[in-house]
Amino acid sequence: MNRRESLAAITGLGAAVGGVLVFKPGYVQAAKGGGGGPFVLPVAGTDAATGLVSAVGTMAIRQFVNQNGALAASGTVTANLYDAAGNLIGQASQKVTAPVAVAASSCTILTLDLGPLDLNLLGLMIHLDEVVLNITAQQGAGNLLGNLLCAIANLLNNNPLQNILNQLVGLLNQLLGLFP
Repeated sequence: MNRRESLAAITGLGAAVGGVLVFKPGYVQAAKGGGGGPFVLPVAGTDAATGLVSAVGTMAIRQFVNQNGALAASGTVTANLYDAAGNLIGQASQKVTAPVAVAASSCTILTLDLGPLDLNLLGLMIHLDEVVLNITAQQGAGNLLGNLLCAIANLLNNNPLQNILNQLVGLLNQLLGLFP
């Protein structure tokens, strides 16, 4: 495999990685070495164009960025490339910027706490112990109602989302600088 084919394959992997990065505890680790280290994340995928070349490697995240209003990780993907039979055909490395998926979050819509209630309905005695009703909305892809209700619930927040995202990008980049 020549360099051009290797870069095409890793670009396909970059497109696969570029879909969404989801950070799970235990998968992200500080890289060994000096100087404000990257975080290393395992990646795997297939060539988006042909599906004949697969890649297995790592993504070294160098920084987090605000990409068109969304949190993204920027770094380098380095991978071994394999043909359809599983034979190693080369190695490739390419810089990528991939959106970061935020784990499904929720927001509280309603919390209703009714104390004990005793009713006498024309001789029918009804006793109701404490009732607690919690309604939460789950945000995420495909959760249309949850996304809508959380957006409405957050309308009165004083912090614009853009400022929060920029603060998050700054904090994440500061954390990257803490690891030797």
